[in-house]
Amino acid sequence: MRQAYKTLLLLVAGVLLGSCQEKDGPVESISVTPVSQEVEAAQSFVDIAVTANARWTLSLNQPWLEPGRTGGNGDAALSVRVFENKSTEPREALLTFTTAGGAKAEFTLSQKGKEGGEPEGTVLRLGTYNLRMHHLDKEGDNVWDIRKGRLKSSILACDFDVFGIQEVSSVMQTWLNSELTSRYAFKYFSPYSQSGSGDRAQGIAYKKDAFTLSEWHFFWATDTPDTMSENDTGSEGTFKRGGCCCVLTHKASGKKIFFMNNHGCLNAESNKASAPAYIAQEKRYNSAGLPSFFVGDMNARESTEAGSVYVTYTGWWQDPFKVLPSGSRQGPAATYNGYASVNGKSRLDYVFFRGEGVTPKFYCCDNTLYGGLYASDHFPVWVEYSIQ
Repeated sequence: MRQAYKTLLLLVAGVLLGSCQEKDGPVESISVTPVSQEVEAAQSFVDIAVTANARWTLSLNQPWLEPGRTGGNGDAALSVRVFENKSTEPREALLTFTTAGGAKAEFTLSQKGKEGGEPEGTVLRLGTYNLRMHHLDKEGDNVWDIRKGRLKSSILACDFDVFGIQEVSSVMQTWLNSELTSRYAFKYFSPYSQSGSGDRAQGIAYKKDAFTLSEWHFFWATDTPDTMSENDTGSEGTFKRGGCCCVLTHKASGKKIFFMNNHGCLNAESNKASAPAYIAQEKRYNSAGLPSFFVGDMNARESTEAGSVYVTYTGWWQDPFKVLPSGSRQGPAATYNGYASVNGKSRLDYVFFRGEGVTPKFYCCDNTLYGGLYASDHFPVWVEYSIQ
């Protein structure tokens, strides 16, 4: 009788274990062959064999690669186009393959420099990213404690040299300072405090091993820029708005840049009224005429209407999205996704430029999803600029 009881328990345990395995499915795995390769400076193609037992997506951190696909389900053969390296300097790229469950495989591609090639100016990857306030999502896969891992992966994948950030709560400031401190230094500005510190902030991040900060300023987008004020009023609510800017020196080249970040007014009329203030502050803090970059979630769509926010800004800076040919752009035109559209809903985020010797080389709106989920309700945007 006792033996029969033991046998029954073993049978039940086996059924339960089997049902758990069937419910959870096999452990996801992914690998690539080879894991690295070096190619010549001339245009070429690289073949990668993907071995996986789940759906996967591909992310890459360089614009001079064009993969035949950016995702798959199970095993696949992937061909990657490698554009010609016209510079004398060699370069390297990392391709990351990630399953929905988080399993990863990496492939490193190195490309030689071109003998007798063109000397290249200092190339910097500059961008903007609206991170979305941590408290705005109350349930589901986009709550902060779940989403923040995707956000970190997204920031690291973009590999910005310098980038502006918007919608950064105090909780998020602490998290950024902790999680990314080995790579970036962060400066924050909250327009809700006369001192510029506190919650509901924006900011600028830069690779601390690559740059030194010599100037830091913040202001409100009004005729009295040094005084905190409520300047975003209307049917969309009431907010305080302004910007922050800095001067950075690139250690390796000695080149200096002026970098300004913006989070535009949500109310259309306020946004239009405040736009000239950013040009005024650029003139105020960049009197030396350094290469100038103006980035942010500007809450303004492209427009040819006289006096529009877009026309005001592009009367002073240039829009690389318009300057570059389509072959030098990657990702969708729209940068705001609303957690709902991989092709984006509207273009609100920009990385403008001005200055002698500044040339945009490549534009990217990175619409990578992580396990089928968004890292933020905005896509990160970056532009590679050559600065002579």
